[in-house]
Amino acid sequence: MLRPKPRGSVRLRSADASAPIRFTTGFLSHADDLALLLADMKVARAILRQPALREVVREELSPGKADDLGDEAIVDHIIRHAKTVYHPCGACRMGTDDRAVVDPQLRVRGVPRLRIADASIMPRLTSGNANAPAIMIGDRCADFVLTDPR
Repeated sequence: MLRPKPRGSVRLRSADASAPIRFTTGFLSHADDLALLLADMKVARAILRQPALREVVREELSPGKADDLGDEAIVDHIIRHAKTVYHPCGACRMGTDDRAVVDPQLRVRGVPRLRIADASIMPRLTSGNANAPAIMIGDRCADFVLTDPR
């Protein structure tokens, strides 16, 4: 799932800076995402039952052996076992509006001499690994610091 619909949040628990943050991913909280995973599981199960795979796949262990396994059983399996490899981003959105945390030169609004140079400035997940975009963001931030350190 390259474009999950839910949006998570990062919030403070209290005014105490040492208190842990409250981080919510929103994983599987949107019905469209669960429907997509259900459809994907059905395709995967159909592929595993193809004649070309019978020599290497003896049986399906989970979510179940039955060819006509119901949607509820598959959804239950997804909810219990699905994991995310999301690279959370967007917590410190870049922009020029009042809701943006950083400006286009990655300066934190209202905090002098502080910039953010990681995936948190990206408004959405990338369709691939976030490593390359994060490196590019860091490289661009270095350019900004070298030309205008304020």
